[in-house]
Amino acid sequence: MMAMRQNETNLDETQEMIERRVLGGHLLVRGENENQERVSSFKKRCDQVLTSVKWVKEVTSALSSIKAIIASAFGMGLFVFSTTSQVNLLSELFPQISGGKQFSWSDPDGTIKAGFDSGCARPTWRNAFGFLGVPSGFRLQYGLVPNWRGGGWGVHWAGTTTQHFDASGFNALRVWVRGANGDEAFEIGLKDTKGKEVKIESKDRVAADALKGGVEMTIPLSEFQGLNLNSLNNISISFNESHGSGSLCFNNLSFEKPSLRI
Repeated sequence: MMAMRQNETNLDETQEMIERRVLGGHLLVRGENENQERVSSFKKRCDQVLTSVKWVKEVTSALSSIKAIIASAFGMGLFVFSTTSQVNLLSELFPQISGGKQFSWSDPDGTIKAGFDSGCARPTWRNAFGFLGVPSGFRLQYGLVPNWRGGGWGVHWAGTTTQHFDASGFNALRVWVRGANGDEAFEIGLKDTKGKEVKIESKDRVAADALKGGVEMTIPLSEFQGLNLNSLNNISISFNESHGSGSLCFNNLSFEKPSLRI
């Protein structure tokens, strides 16, 4: 039985060797053709992938160009609007303006640069792509000249009918702020009609890393101790030489009333 199995195995091997000798050339050619087809097919797939990547890149570039054009168009429109209707923009920034006027100061001159800027818009669903609606915010750049000593921007009510603003019905001051680098600092102050002024340092209220992404500051009015909240002369955002230099965006500046929730 063992001998027969060995003979059968030998016959099979012999037949295989004969087939290899007879068909070897043909098998070799067929193998080369299959390899060439595989290489060609792989190359075609690579070409298709590269074509798709180029197409996506071109589409992305085109969309970016369109966005830039639209954003530029809105930016130009906003610039015209801001120069002809500062009152409306200021009311959007600070709802309780109540007829108040902007003012700014710097020592020496040129230290502070202030103005409305579409790049300072607070992120919302309206301007998620940078060009929906007509978004705007207020930019303050400070420390723009060497050896500066201080400066700031604010709103005063000295020229209104009442010559003051009554903040007694509010319990907090709120503002959204974002820093270009995240290490910026400033002071936010209130001054009453008797000349009493209290300033709150931003570094005491918010961390620098949060400032870079944009953060909403809420300051209880009780922290402005000694002020007559019934008769405010102005509100200000100011800087001194210890703050160095930087660029800040502000939005949604407002006095907040006590919550009615129980």
